[in-house]
Amino acid sequence: MRHKIFFLAFFVSLSFSICYAQNTCVNAQCHATLLKAKNIHPATDSCDSCHESIAQPHPQPGKKTFKVADNLAEVCATCHDSVSSKKVVHPPVKEGSCTACHDPHASDQPKLLTSPINEICLSCHGDKTDFKVAHGPTAAGDCVTCHNPHQSDNEKLLVEAQPVICLNCHGDLSDTLKMKVVHPAIDAGCTSCHNPHGSGFPHLLAATGAGVCNDCHGDIQDNIQKAKVVHPPVAEGNCVKCHSPHASDHPKMLALETRDLCLSCHTDILPKDKTVIHPAIEQGDCTSCHNPHSSAQANLLIAEYPGQKYTPYTDSEYELCFTCHNRDLVQYPDTQFATNFRDGNKNLHYVHVHQEKGRTCGFCHDIHASKNPKLIKDTVPFGKWNLPIKFVKSENGGSCSPGCHQPQKYDRKKS
Repeated sequence: MRHKIFFLAFFVSLSFSICYAQNTCVNAQCHATLLKAKNIHPATDSCDSCHESIAQPHPQPGKKTFKVADNLAEVCATCHDSVSSKKVVHPPVKEGSCTACHDPHASDQPKLLTSPINEICLSCHGDKTDFKVAHGPTAAGDCVTCHNPHQSDNEKLLVEAQPVICLNCHGDLSDTLKMKVVHPAIDAGCTSCHNPHGSGFPHLLAATGAGVCNDCHGDIQDNIQKAKVVHPPVAEGNCVKCHSPHASDHPKMLALETRDLCLSCHTDILPKDKTVIHPAIEQGDCTSCHNPHSSAQANLLIAEYPGQKYTPYTDSEYELCFTCHNRDLVQYPDTQFATNFRDGNKNLHYVHVHQEKGRTCGFCHDIHASKNPKLIKDTVPFGKWNLPIKFVKSENGGSCSPGCHQPQKYDRKKS
């Protein structure tokens, strides 16, 4: 019996020694499946280019008789150029764990990957997928469109720096970014506002539209919270209603010139039949009177203005008007220079304003535009009746025939 056991052990040992000696590892019954895949590592033509024997015979039950010829990363580096020489190196590469992603013998995946590329990435980066709105490459599982899997000179292993990498696909923005005013956030990278993998918000925004804006423009948000009146697009968080998010040819990244932008919503401000326009509007400067975001005043005004048709005069009541107009025009009962609305030296502005039931500017003047000189209105609402003014301008003054008093004329040259 002992002779039979000795003979069997000798035969097995001799057979394995012959297998190794003939370099037929993959053809023997032990490693027959190693190269059964589409893509085979070229180095498998010679197993001992990567493996070396540490004991004979091979194999021995319960004992390793081969090892990788050297440090695994160094073995790979004998054929593959260094993949750890740039600023940012993927941790598995830095640790020399090539086989964390690659099969060293054969694989059905390109590049001898152990699994499809997205599955490999998500085995570590599993938090990058569960999004309501997914970035195209993320949804397609094509991580290497944006990331180099080994090393890069750019943050996050990006194949190119921002914004160039984004413009490779979003080329329509290239011309936009040539405009006069570019959003400073672009310099910090597109990911200042957008999540590069996916988001719960449209356009891959990192938060709601206004939420993203408020990260930098917190002062506007603070003012909104304190304000009595908020511009509806601002209240809705719809900043891009007025502003281009990337770049613009207009100040403040406005989508249009100020006047055109405002009139795109406020279409009733300049009817075609009203040809006399308030200079502020004619110059396209709506914000000289209105705050575009929020205000403590009615109608988003930047300063105080009477909210009713009649009010006693005080120095503060007409603060808005006097940001442009000289306060002298209502200060003096008699003047030769402060206003052209005078009969001789009698200041008719003073007459209308300085009384218990003083008429406010908007009682006679249309604030935005009019058919008449000096922005004089055609009519003024008086209860249910439209009170006519019937203003007629003359060389040295004018006349009106309103429903509130008898027809009156004024002449500046009257002595």
